[in-house]
Amino acid sequence: MICPACNAVNEDDAEACFTCGRALGALTQGSVIANRYEVLKPLGKGGMGMVYKAHDRMLEESVAIKVLRAEFTKTPEMAQRFRHEIKLARKVSHRNVCRIHEYGEDGSMRFISMEFIEGEDLKQLARERGGLLSIEEAFDLSAQTADGLQAIHDVGIVHRDLKNSNIMRDERGLVRLMDFGIAKVQGSDRTGGGLTTTGQIMGTPEYMSPEQCLGDKIDHRSDIYSLGVVIYEMFTGQVPFRGDTPVATLFKHIQDPVPFDGPVAGRIPVAAVKVLRRALAKDRAERFDDAAGLAQALREAQRSTASGATEDAAPTANIPAIAPAAPETPVPTPERRRVTRLDIFVNFVLRREGTLGTVLQEERTIAENVGRGGARVMTTMSSLVPGDVVYLEEVGSSAKEPFKTRGEVRGTYVGKDGIRRLNLHFLDRPAPDYLVHVDDSEPNS
Repeated sequence: MICPACNAVNEDDAEACFTCGRALGALTQGSVIANRYEVLKPLGKGGMGMVYKAHDRMLEESVAIKVLRAEFTKTPEMAQRFRHEIKLARKVSHRNVCRIHEYGEDGSMRFISMEFIEGEDLKQLARERGGLLSIEEAFDLSAQTADGLQAIHDVGIVHRDLKNSNIMRDERGLVRLMDFGIAKVQGSDRTGGGLTTTGQIMGTPEYMSPEQCLGDKIDHRSDIYSLGVVIYEMFTGQVPFRGDTPVATLFKHIQDPVPFDGPVAGRIPVAAVKVLRRALAKDRAERFDDAAGLAQALREAQRSTASGATEDAAPTANIPAIAPAAPETPVPTPERRRVTRLDIFVNFVLRREGTLGTVLQEERTIAENVGRGGARVMTTMSSLVPGDVVYLEEVGSSAKEPFKTRGEVRGTYVGKDGIRRLNLHFLDRPAPDYLVHVDDSEPNS
């Protein structure tokens, strides 16, 4: 391959010029691929390569062009298997799946042309909503995604990398499933049939099934688990498992129970919790048999939630009313003011810094208990131990000067809900009045 910048000769599968360092696969505005597709602008970068918006000169329409990284087609065998998977992907025709048009080659460049979708992915959508979607919106998007997932499973494809950034919502409100070209064909073995084989770990750690984390053979039920993670995130604004490192996240998927208790999971409607328990089962045999079953369960949960019904509610017909007991006369006692725990949660940024002030770790978190001199804070920073000092800064406060302080870790523990918590002692200043609950009803001691 000849570098367009310095004219140096490079290997055909080189991604950057060895002489000047220019990216050889990068395209610029106006570049024409295969004498047909005129590049208009970049759309993003994924695990398979760069994606561009382009104009199809033959059909006079906009398309998306994904220019593949060299390793996906670096040998004739891999190229053949990749073309096989694209042929399968082209068979999918469903309202909730992005259409794959063709696989093409232009010199050493390998690319896929796809339907161009005007819209935004679920990650962008949640960011616009401040991190959370409405309950109705989360139900609707989840069920549509399950419908699209069933469509690709029907032709024998496992997505393998289902996550919120691979799910688009177009201008009509339709969900469109993206990026399933790297999928593994069901029934393939270690030697052929798919680009990814048993023993390889590929995907995004926060969304990977336990068997995928272990490098075991996967099937369509792995996608059902990944969709369960996406649904959990749509309702709560957080993925159920995230460790300090990608490896720590993988182990959480394998070992830790799904956090269905606590304030974060409390945002999930009761009817949806049962659905998610099954979708996120560690044992794939306990999950839904197919994505269609998950979609049906989601829609039933949506109707149940809209009607206000819950499975645990007992019937009230023909049960006589019980007269309330007469209130006891309180014993007069002297009054006092007692500063105690929060009635609501407070948003904080928790930051760990190095000796030179560099940020080592940072996360958005919640304090579920604040007193004058300290707080109990949720965290994913499993490396913190008693004696460590962190920085705590209030987020979203209406106060002129949001509360911030250094805090010493006095203790750490993991609750029954699977969430790690820190007991912090404030070092710089006590918490202000508006952050603590003042109870005037308690007697003096």
